[in-house]
Amino acid sequence: MTDQRSFARTVIALSLAVIACCALTFTIMLLAGSPAVQPQRVLDQEALARTVLNNVESGADFVKPPTIDDISCPASIPVEAGREFECKVVGVGDGSRSGSAWVKVKIENDLGEVSVG
Repeated sequence: MTDQRSFARTVIALSLAVIACCALTFTIMLLAGSPAVQPQRVLDQEALARTVLNNVESGADFVKPPTIDDISCPASIPVEAGREFECKVVGVGDGSRSGSAWVKVKIENDLGEVSVG
């Protein structure tokens, strides 16, 4: 009878030790900023629009020089090196009509630096 109780106590003690180790591991991962718990980084919309605006040549193709309000880029773009997308620049036309142009943007690195081309 005492052997069964001893065995049961050993099993319970080992189970509690495993649960404690799992809880400790989860807490350490949470505090260390595990990638599984960190929110996904996205590009700053205003900074992106300013970068596109600074790289758009306001030549004869534009009815008026574009402003920051004339730039529209997709929202919540994850920061992933090599990712490409397009932003729209409004105000392109021949003077009698207004249109739009698309500007290709590429994320160069994991820091969120972009190139406009």
